[in-house]
Amino acid sequence: MKTFITATSASRLLLVGLTAMATGASAGATYPEVAQQLTNIPLAAYNQGQAMMQQAMSQLKLDARFTFLNKDYENDKYVRDPVTGQKVRVSCVRFKADSGFHFKLDPPNFQLRQEGLVVTQNIAKIRADGLTARFQLGPCAWVGTGLGVQLTNVKYVYRQRPMLKFEADSTCKLVWDNQPDNLNISIGDLNIIGVQNDLDKLAKDATREAINASLNAYFGSILRGELQKVVVNTCGSSKVGVKIK
Repeated sequence: MKTFITATSASRLLLVGLTAMATGASAGATYPEVAQQLTNIPLAAYNQGQAMMQQAMSQLKLDARFTFLNKDYENDKYVRDPVTGQKVRVSCVRFKADSGFHFKLDPPNFQLRQEGLVVTQNIAKIRADGLTARFQLGPCAWVGTGLGVQLTNVKYVYRQRPMLKFEADSTCKLVWDNQPDNLNISIGDLNIIGVQNDLDKLAKDATREAINASLNAYFGSILRGELQKVVVNTCGSSKVGVKIK
């Protein structure tokens, strides 16, 4: 006995097949060939996160570079012309330093939580002599000089939020939350040795900006670089196993 399938029957069979496929998808059926959605998690939420951060901190070279910024610090003196009413400069008071030095750091303390990373440290004393600078005091002509700087009780707090982005093959890479680096620095005492009183404030301003830039570069570049190496060696490749020391 022959069985004939009419056009209407074929349409019904096709409709049943499509309905079954839709039902399977709605029931949570998965298809291996479809890549999973990328996931970002805080480093602290990863089971190796604390150990990864500790390893990165232990590999830091505790040597920071202090360099004066390439800028003039000015406090020129002006008077107002009684006829034209315009300001007229009568004396130049300017300071510019173009040297630097290295200073040692103690191992910083850190706390890594899901809210973010907090690094704190207190540097008891930073002292450097034999630095070169230039100044203008009275006549508007640069004069070379030497000076020393001494900072005590330098406290800093660095905040950031390191994240891990996981790919479909379970490998990861380090990313940073979309917020600028947050570094707060306080200086208990700052002394400039070898400059005249009229230049003292400008020299201190130059030193404060330089120490801020130095520590910003240290944490914004060196610390990030060390953590990046640890992440790559831990989960950065499907061929790399966990290598936390």
